[in-house]
Amino acid sequence: MEASTNFFAAEPGQVVTETGPAAPNFEGPLGRTANPIRMLYMLGAVWRLSQSLRSESIRILEIGSWTGMSALAWADAIQFYFGGRGTITCVDAWQPFVDMNANPNPNYQDTDAILRSGEAYEVFQNNMRSLPATVTLEVHRGWSRDVLPSLQEEAYDLVYIDGDHSYATARSDIANSMKLVRQGGIISGDELELQLQDGVPDISADKPGIDENYEPERKVWYHPGVTKAVGEAFGPVSAWFGFWAMRKREDGWQAVELDGMPIRIPRHVPPKTIFALKRVMMEVGLI
Repeated sequence: MEASTNFFAAEPGQVVTETGPAAPNFEGPLGRTANPIRMLYMLGAVWRLSQSLRSESIRILEIGSWTGMSALAWADAIQFYFGGRGTITCVDAWQPFVDMNANPNPNYQDTDAILRSGEAYEVFQNNMRSLPATVTLEVHRGWSRDVLPSLQEEAYDLVYIDGDHSYATARSDIANSMKLVRQGGIISGDELELQLQDGVPDISADKPGIDENYEPERKVWYHPGVTKAVGEAFGPVSAWFGFWAMRKREDGWQAVELDGMPIRIPRHVPPKTIFALKRVMMEVGLI
């Protein structure tokens, strides 16, 4: 089988070519992900687009890639629904971004240390060698606020936002991404556990750097910045276990319908995550 060829824009003006397949590494914090059931709906969004796109290929833009688990999930979706023909564009600075004073959780300390050491980007590069040969990978290493305005407008069939979850950055990422989605395409994201119309208190003004917060009345952890930014941009959105999506139409943004989607688990998901995923699937009646 032909080795995949991926292009990594490590620094402005610098392109590094990486080739050859390898087993992905998602051990410990390198494979840390939110509720894994969300990946089923990520693949579902690509399935929905496959029902309507006239093109035989798809272009996906991902904002926030960490070590590449979501990028490989998109690659699986491209194989399942577009015959392996597609492009994934990843935007990430792979630099510390969390306000450690506002987020003292040890998990953030682990993330910060891995980013500072450069390990996250190195593992991402190695993991991307597992991409199918037919899937093109484009990587822009930089802050989303700088990279997104430089991308071609209405060039992507699906945009997925999962970067810095603070309100200011989430708002900026959504505003910039809306311009990049083609007519009929989907804008989506992660970490929307509660929506603005749910009546959650707005704490972003007092804690602008907050990533995650506990809502005692609902007994749920949620991301206040994402809740506020998504609500202000779209109002109520289609959402499934934190993954949200809206479709671009000439007259505005419309809900996305995923009823009837095939239930597919991405092939690279670690065994421990698969166990947790199947447990949640049983609880919600998907299996």
